[in-house]
Amino acid sequence: MNKSLVLVLAFLAFLSSGFDWTFGLSGKCNQAKKIVSVLEEKKDSVEREQAEKRVLDLCSDGAPGYYVKALQRERASDLDGAITEYQECLKSDPSFPFASGRLGFAFYRKGMPDEAALELTKALAANNDPLYHKGLAKVFADKKMFPLALYHYEEAVKGLPSDVLLYVGIADIYRKQGLYEESRDEYRKALAVNGSDVDARLGMAELNLDLNQTDEAFDDLKRLQAANPQNKKIHLLLGQAYERKGNLKTAEYEYLLAGRNRSVELMEQLHKGNEYLQSGNYVQAMYELETALKEKPGDVQTLRKLGDAYMAAGRDDEAISSYREANRLKGGTPDLHRNLGVLYERKGLLDEAVVEYRQSLSSDPENPDTIRLLADIYTHRGSNQQAIELYQDLIRMKKDTPKTHFMLAKAYLNNRDFKAARNEYALAVRLDPDNQEAQRELADLYRRSSMDDEAEKHYKEALRLKNDDMESRNALLALYVKRKKFVEVVTLLKENVELAPNDPVNHYKLGLIHEFNKDYDEAIRSYKKSIELKDDNAKALNALGRVYMKTGRLEEAKAVLEDAKKADPKLEETKVLLGNIRDEISPEPQVYRKMSYSSGKKKKSKRDSSVRKGKKSKKSSKGFSTKKSKKSSKTVVKKKSSSGGKNKKSTGAAKKTKKTAKGNKKK
Repeated sequence: MNKSLVLVLAFLAFLSSGFDWTFGLSGKCNQAKKIVSVLEEKKDSVEREQAEKRVLDLCSDGAPGYYVKALQRERASDLDGAITEYQECLKSDPSFPFASGRLGFAFYRKGMPDEAALELTKALAANNDPLYHKGLAKVFADKKMFPLALYHYEEAVKGLPSDVLLYVGIADIYRKQGLYEESRDEYRKALAVNGSDVDARLGMAELNLDLNQTDEAFDDLKRLQAANPQNKKIHLLLGQAYERKGNLKTAEYEYLLAGRNRSVELMEQLHKGNEYLQSGNYVQAMYELETALKEKPGDVQTLRKLGDAYMAAGRDDEAISSYREANRLKGGTPDLHRNLGVLYERKGLLDEAVVEYRQSLSSDPENPDTIRLLADIYTHRGSNQQAIELYQDLIRMKKDTPKTHFMLAKAYLNNRDFKAARNEYALAVRLDPDNQEAQRELADLYRRSSMDDEAEKHYKEALRLKNDDMESRNALLALYVKRKKFVEVVTLLKENVELAPNDPVNHYKLGLIHEFNKDYDEAIRSYKKSIELKDDNAKALNALGRVYMKTGRLEEAKAVLEDAKKADPKLEETKVLLGNIRDEISPEPQVYRKMSYSSGKKKKSKRDSSVRKGKKSKKSSKGFSTKKSKKSSKTVVKKKSSSGGKNKKSTGAAKKTKKTAKGNKKK
């Protein structure tokens, strides 16, 4: 029985569970939660104030009460207090409506983008509100994660098509990426919604400056300044326009109005693009540096800076060209070679990347960033010993990080030095417990060494960090089976089923659990669900047929097993089960069946003798006397008795032979 259990459970690999985050609210707090759910609809301040008071009366120390307190603190500009109350609300009820979203916006206003992104993402998972997409778009745009920002802006536009700021946000991102036509289209969409929107018109002016269409930008900015004399961004852009026109004195005045104290010397530095490059305005930096290069072709410093700007803007081919030209003119530096190596690595040109990293290290042998980059390439290429030496150099230089130990562990593992790998993985997870991959790979090494307790602990840590990591789930499942921890096995399998309800394999394996527990109705349901999701699932069809047989539903079993045979003609169990069904429906004569299982030369010859005499009996029933037939039957009985068989069984066989002969005679 234990063997069959292990065989069944060893197959059950990918199954999962979810958590029920709908904490029950009852009584007064439940009533308060209902009031909170309609607070946003109350536009009248008095009515809203009364509703909030009612919530606090009903459930002051519950999630609804904390939420209302947070709203009140937010209105009083007590952002820290509001954040604390929202956090208390979510501690009490992690799925409380609107709390994650409002907490995310509060974090954004507080200048905490990572925390804002986390809470807004939680809010979005619970409620696909375009405002949450808009908030996430702003966060990612500020962090210069432009693809993510664009995705959320576009999703927000679907729900808020008349929000001008969404189009402006998309246009700004396109402009910063150098996609000028796309940017202009988005500014036009914004102006189509509201032709007097200042942000949209400023964006269009900034775009014209980027495209060196200074006169158009200047005219727009002068009109905007007349209507908005206090707007500092208008003064800043006007300063740039005057500078382009060569009117440096007026430019400096506009910069001062914008709050920027810029001298003529600083404006000359702007000519080289340094300030724009440092501020992240790569398009403007490229423009300034390209202009400088036209004025002084072959200037290696300008070429290097232009390469930096191209690289930052994601224009890798142009960056490579600038760096290579600077290097050709003897303007190569360790940083330039390292940047070239990074660009080659991005393009998959690993040999070229290695050459550049080595060139960089020849001038700056102790640069930890370059050492790390070169070591990582060696690890991925399988040059494990070289990688190990470089990572050890970083540790010797005390420039190591948790990732250094993680990558060193990988190199040791690839080099089949399992003990050293295990030690480095252990150090990596001690320094960074949230490294999910390190937790799993350390668990694998402990499992390889039969250190099952340690392996189990680290697989659980890996699943804590990534609940749907099927590699860890499979390994942990195998470990539980090996250790006969069957309660944990069942728990893990049920979790996996709930994680992927549309996976036919999961339902098949859940069926195996039910079948093993003799819960045949549930087993049938699971197998049917698996077949519903994949109608040619031979294993599920075979298993369903097997359960039908166990429950006596032979005709249904036969039909399903025939389908299994069509789905996979090589499935041996299906053939055996179908053969058993045929035996059940049309059983062989008992004498023949008992004799067919006898073994040994003597038994075989006696069986053959019995069969021959059986044939003789048939003949005698047709043309010979009944006495002769009876005689032959007695002879069979006598011979069986003398061969050492049990007399009672022999007598039974003789009686059945007589009955067979009589039946033949009647026929």
